[in-house]
Amino acid sequence: MKPILLLIIITTLLNAAPAFTNTLTLRDTHGDSFRAQLKGDEYLNWFESDTGEILLFNKQQQRYEYAEIRNRRLLPSGIEKRAHTKKRLRQSPTDKEVRALWKELRMQAAQRRHMPR
Repeated sequence: MKPILLLIIITTLLNAAPAFTNTLTLRDTHGDSFRAQLKGDEYLNWFESDTGEILLFNKQQQRYEYAEIRNRRLLPSGIEKRAHTKKRLRQSPTDKEVRALWKELRMQAAQRRHMPR
């Protein structure tokens, strides 16, 4: 009985866990460093720099890029983040826009979980 109860508690705690919230020091492709926090959860996650820039790691290019919202998805823009510049991509989404998209994705996931099959 105890193992089943423990399994239920652990499963409940793991559902929609928030991202690591401490500030990280990240390096750009030129070796310069900048500080950012990882935000979000398993439905949507991103980095937010100390200057408020919304960033994603582009796995194909192996670099941090400004994010953009396209087709209700948060994607790398193709424009590299340089640590020593504070220039912000004009089309880059605001924290408020990203959080609205995050909320929408979580609601859609909750609806899918509760649909009869």
